[in-house]
Amino acid sequence: MTDFYASPDVTAFVSTRKVDSWHVGVVTVLQGRRPTRVEEECLAPRDTTTEALQDARRLACEVIAAWRDKVKL
Repeated sequence: MTDFYASPDVTAFVSTRKVDSWHVGVVTVLQGRRPTRVEEECLAPRDTTTEALQDARRLACEVIAAWRDKVKL
C-alpha cells in the first residue's frame, strides 16, 4: 500500500529509497492532466524505513501546502 496526499491541484506519493545502509524519504509530486513528475528527497538519511517515511510524510504535507499557496518550488 502506498501513502499519498491529494489536493485539487497536486498529488504527492510517499515512499523511501535505500542508499547504502541508510533510508531516505522520497516524495513524488504529480500535477496536471498529463502529469509532470517531480521527485523530492528528504535531506536527512535515517536508520530505519519508519523514520524515513515520517520525514517523507512531513515533506508531502509541506509540498501540498506550498502548492496550495502557489509558491514556486
